[in-house]
Amino acid sequence: MPSPAKLTRFLWCAPLLLWGVLAAAFAVRLAGWAVDDCYITYRYARNLAQGDGFVFNPGERVFGSTDPGLGLLLGALHAVTRVPVPLIGAAVFTLSLVGVASILLLEGRRRGYLLETALGGTLLVTSSYFWSNQGAAAPLAILLLLLASLLSTRSTVAAGILAGSAVWVRPDAGLGVVLLALILSERKRIPWRFLWAAGCVVAAGIGLAWLYYGHPLPNTLGAKTDMAAATPNSWSGWRFWLRAFGPIGRHFGGEWPAVLVAALAGCWPFARKTGTSGRLIVLFGLAIAAVYPLLGVPFFSWYILPCLLMAAYGLAFFAGAAGDGLARRVPSLRGFRHAAVIGIFGALAFTTFWTSRAYFQGFTPAPYLRSYRRGAEWIKAHSEPGASIAYVEIGVIGYYSERPVLDLMGLVTPWARPYVVQGDILGAFRAKPTELVLFHTRGRMAPIVGSRWFKRRYREVMRFEDSNAGNAALRIYRRQPSPSKRRISSLRLSGKGMDFPVE
Repeated sequence: MPSPAKLTRFLWCAPLLLWGVLAAAFAVRLAGWAVDDCYITYRYARNLAQGDGFVFNPGERVFGSTDPGLGLLLGALHAVTRVPVPLIGAAVFTLSLVGVASILLLEGRRRGYLLETALGGTLLVTSSYFWSNQGAAAPLAILLLLLASLLSTRSTVAAGILAGSAVWVRPDAGLGVVLLALILSERKRIPWRFLWAAGCVVAAGIGLAWLYYGHPLPNTLGAKTDMAAATPNSWSGWRFWLRAFGPIGRHFGGEWPAVLVAALAGCWPFARKTGTSGRLIVLFGLAIAAVYPLLGVPFFSWYILPCLLMAAYGLAFFAGAAGDGLARRVPSLRGFRHAAVIGIFGALAFTTFWTSRAYFQGFTPAPYLRSYRRGAEWIKAHSEPGASIAYVEIGVIGYYSERPVLDLMGLVTPWARPYVVQGDILGAFRAKPTELVLFHTRGRMAPIVGSRWFKRRYREVMRFEDSNAGNAALRIYRRQPSPSKRRISSLRLSGKGMDFPVE
């Protein structure tokens, strides 16, 4: 019979081992595939490692990444290891996710809530919603904030440096810094050293961005609010969470409303019983839930990762509270408290686990992303290095083509933003026509490729059909020489009365 100490050690180590194995398996299964926007940061990182600067298009200093700290880290790791940036991004995401779960497990062990934090961590690490956003910076930012909360009892300066670094990773982590400072101030004094250290790190980032880009904040926030302003009934403002319910339902199953209600109810015991770390997670999740709709940006799935992290642990602590209540009402069940908690949690999270299992079992990259990659690789093989591309989703296309990109949504092309606000995508393109133009049946490029002006000047040169997606396809158009140039080329290559026009 193992001693209680050995049993406790096993219960502490078993979740860590399980999470490590599962997370590694999931990362391998996804093979570095991420949402399109992550590849914007990946291109910044690779250009940095290659000596082209921390830019998207070499020679254009535009602050177009919302995750600059992550980009700097990936660039440094790529320069040292030469491992492809998407794989490094997957590794950083995986380690960050497991790291967050491990810190909260440690906090739960210290305070006597090992079971609840083990269950919440298991739901977090296996959630297909999180893994569908592999490559996102939020887990790394949250990990740094949690490490700061742990260090705050030993060194507030070190805690401040870590918290300030989280803001470099994602600017919205600034909310977490403020909230952590408020939590620490409950110790009867204002944490001046923490605030000073965090403020210096954040100020250094702002100053460096201002010196390098001429602007202290990422261009992406303004570009995305422009998108929302130009789109009727866009998924912003009060409609933000209406749009969020779609992907939440896909990943949390048909019972997701009941799951979220239970999770929200469990946030109070989670915050109360897990000290600084738990309160920080809950307050940060609630702040993110309120701030993004107020910013007026369209919904993107990775914005709400802190909210769903909070929900994963809230659900576990709801089950813990329900188990305690059951034990109080039925004294004979007190010895089965752990079994009751696991049973309640399993009943609430069963559909979520089942949905995640199906996601990983049948995972294939989104068909349009695969077409983007094939198209980008074709462009790299069939165009000159300076051949520019115009499109509206620039991550995968830009990363794999290694060509200059005109971003018609304005994320890395700020001068296009006034056209975005006016809904004049054709006007933005005509202001600076590119050598190559992409069109996908997902839409948005139709005003360009359908115009007479475009049809007179561009010709389709390649098409990539989406796999398992009906008639969806990516089309590549190339600019044609002007009529006078075509006649000159024809005369130069004519022979024996036959012309061979050069395209």
